[in-house]
Amino acid sequence: MSALVFALVRVGGVVLAASAAGWIVARALLPPDRPFRLERLGWAFAVGVALLESFVPLSFLAGARPGGIAFAILAGVCVLASLRLRVPRSRTSPRLETWNSRPAAHLLLSLLVVLGVALYLLRALTEPMWSNDFVAIWGLKGKAIFLSGGMPAERFPGFSHPEYPLGLPFLYAGVAFLTHGWDDHAMALLFPLFQIATLAVAAGWLRRRKASPTVSLLVAAILASFEPLYSAFLTGLAEVPLAFGALLFGTALADAFEPAEAGALRRLALAAAILAATKNEGLFLAAAGCLLGLALGGRRRWKIAAAALPAALLVHLLHRIWRGSLPLRDFDLGLFSLERLLRSLATAAAVVGPLGWIGVLLVVALAVLGARRRDADTLVALAGCAAVVYLLLPAFAVRGPEWMVQTTLTRIAAALAPLAAAGIGLGYARAADGRVA
Repeated sequence: MSALVFALVRVGGVVLAASAAGWIVARALLPPDRPFRLERLGWAFAVGVALLESFVPLSFLAGARPGGIAFAILAGVCVLASLRLRVPRSRTSPRLETWNSRPAAHLLLSLLVVLGVALYLLRALTEPMWSNDFVAIWGLKGKAIFLSGGMPAERFPGFSHPEYPLGLPFLYAGVAFLTHGWDDHAMALLFPLFQIATLAVAAGWLRRRKASPTVSLLVAAILASFEPLYSAFLTGLAEVPLAFGALLFGTALADAFEPAEAGALRRLALAAAILAATKNEGLFLAAAGCLLGLALGGRRRWKIAAAALPAALLVHLLHRIWRGSLPLRDFDLGLFSLERLLRSLATAAAVVGPLGWIGVLLVVALAVLGARRRDADTLVALAGCAAVVYLLLPAFAVRGPEWMVQTTLTRIAAALAPLAAAGIGLGYARAADGRVA
């Protein structure tokens, strides 16, 4: 037990140091105003994760073994750059309602948030990360990179999906290089930290968008307790980081529509790169955000498009330069037919079940009945686009629509929860206090 505690301290110390650098670098992403502080915690973690992922391949390119010196150099360069690129104070920074305006309700909701985080911490750390996709894909690649001290001479085996992005394996390897050992039990700590960062961004963005403290805490409490995403099985997989990246991207996209939102385009580009480095779905989300920007961005449409997609394409291109052109093993465009699509939808209806569909219909009703706001609708539309694609994709599955739906639909759909919850919650920005925005 003491060995695990010591290992957790080492992993936590590495992530804390990276996030501390990220807190400074985040001054180039967000204004220093008080309403941005809670969000800045989440973005600081995102920057820290990006640094941990990036210093590993950059060290390989420089012909050096990744270590503390390489990480310190990269973090130092980014910190110095942020000093010259800091975002000025916002001209439209809102005055926020105090958290103690409804002390009993806020205390109860805060306790629910803490309880949700504590339960996920318990699920994640009870045993080493064990999910099949962690053992065969994400963890296998990270461990191979760390143990070989470089990119393996042979490409990863077919069962490990060599066509998947390498952001998460590089993150695992980066933590292992800095802690001087591979410990897939202690590294599970990353996932509750992803959860906390997601809650900080969701609640902070809602507060900055003038949602009441009650609504912001309610959304955070619901997300903290959303076990389909924050489960033991998904610990070690890419869905939890993808959910965080999707929320970062969606909130930055909504902010980018506002000319006065300083730093929004930078945040959008960084979030797009994080998405593309995490999962193949990330590239689709970046493309969908680009199309939404072109459709709704007005005079800023081209700036939004230029921030949303090129960064994701660059990450995708860098992957292709290393691994070559690899097809998606699970899909074949030539397999599509109406019959396969109907089989996919029928299987989805059965997998979700009556109670699940009642929940889906409730979510749709909440989205429709909420106040119409472009910032809220942007997040909901982005999540909706992804949900529709997730229902259509199994019709192209090589192993059949039924296999694809049964093995992936619920977990990849769960990753859309923070994005949808923040968008829907903003539609009821003042509802908890009797006044809808």
